[in-house]
Amino acid sequence: ILFTVIVASNGNQVEAVVSTQSTGTSSKINTTYCTEMIVPHCLLLTFCILFTFIVESNGNQVKITVPNAAGAGLYLGEKGQSCFQTCYQQGLNCNPVIQTKNSPLVFSQFKLSCDYVASNWSSSFEPGYNPSSNMCFGYMNVPAAITCSGANPKIQRVCNCQAPVKGTTTLGTGLSNSYVDGTEQWIFSQVLASGDTGVMSHLWVTYPASDDATMVIRYYVDGEKEASIQFDPSLACGVGFSDDYAPWGTKWFGKGAVFGSWFFNFKIPFTTSIVVTAQLPSIHQNGFYMIVRGSTNTPLIVGDVTMPSNARLNLFVVDKIFKPLDWITLADVPSNTQGYYFQITLSVQSRNLNFLEGCFRYYTAGQTFPGTLLSTGAEDYFDSGWYFDAGVYHLPVSGLTHFNQTKEGVSMSAYRFHEMDPVLFNDGLQFVWRNGDVYDASGIKCLSQEGKVVGNPGNSSVQAYTWVYTWN
Repeated sequence: ILFTVIVASNGNQVEAVVSTQSTGTSSKINTTYCTEMIVPHCLLLTFCILFTFIVESNGNQVKITVPNAAGAGLYLGEKGQSCFQTCYQQGLNCNPVIQTKNSPLVFSQFKLSCDYVASNWSSSFEPGYNPSSNMCFGYMNVPAAITCSGANPKIQRVCNCQAPVKGTTTLGTGLSNSYVDGTEQWIFSQVLASGDTGVMSHLWVTYPASDDATMVIRYYVDGEKEASIQFDPSLACGVGFSDDYAPWGTKWFGKGAVFGSWFFNFKIPFTTSIVVTAQLPSIHQNGFYMIVRGSTNTPLIVGDVTMPSNARLNLFVVDKIFKPLDWITLADVPSNTQGYYFQITLSVQSRNLNFLEGCFRYYTAGQTFPGTLLSTGAEDYFDSGWYFDAGVYHLPVSGLTHFNQTKEGVSMSAYRFHEMDPVLFNDGLQFVWRNGDVYDASGIKCLSQEGKVVGNPGNSSVQAYTWVYTWN
């Protein structure tokens, strides 16, 4: 149907009334509306808008209602911002497609009095504006898509931002042959449509360096100013001391190559937005690759546990030296909170293996000592025995990812999942371990706070990541 339409907008919706001859009907249509405009200096501009609109007819008139699309379009970011950042600040999502038609008019809506440089696109932060030189550049021969994560500290980048789309979909991105350094780099962001929920479910990262422990990955959940989930990928994948043994893996995490190549499949739920960043404080490293992926409006299920849509994944971090027989709180969830203790990675360096005598336990709903025992020592909690005498292993539920014993001391790292034996709680949780332990008068461990010390434990340097889902 060819319509000649007069369109009026009240800021919330666009309506057009068109006289026509038709039978009464109502339908939803997706279409693209284009118009051309002559502007000063004899330039012909073509504007195209994708409409999802409702057409209702009573036989004499057709009423077209178009949802408001205000806010979507091109934006000029601040200096040093990626398009993920620029669009996120507007409550929008980055579209990597920027069509310039080799024209500097892509800059015209920003009211810049810049000098146009007819240069070919050559970098991921173009098309861009350099306020120091007052140049607009990089708008010629722009590729089909440009990574949304590209940024330059001196450049304001042109970004294509789109409104969140409601519904069930897969989301994510991949960044190839880039770099990472001391500046926190936005790798991905997503703003959800109202009423939708999201779950991030996959991370893969690699770069050609062996010291993975200095890499920092952050997840900012639902508009956080400080990231509640912040980790180095090796420890998040169950490995301490930058042990580069590969390949190995479980369905939840693993390592596919000697350098980097960590994959991490923990489910990180969010209800309004997510931001994922990477940082390498120690050096500037080229050859950086990263993939993140998730979905919207999918149920949050881990093993046999189905969690509510408002559940959050919490990361509890321990990085401290403890004296012999010290109690170590690995996770502390306040009362009146429900949840699911899911996983732990424990990394320890000590003078001998007697720290492994310590028992794991948890307290909930006002429990007192000894709480609920989860082990009779450390290595049996990780499904091994006799001070890990079988060496390194990688099993679906548990594993020993690093073990080194010399005359100077011992270092180890291990992981344990509670997918098949979930640890659930209804009124807060304290998850506790001890640096060594004692026997009671009958020779039993774990049930006494005082008694004969088992062996001769020393000071232990402990790093631990404990992952707990919580909800109210």
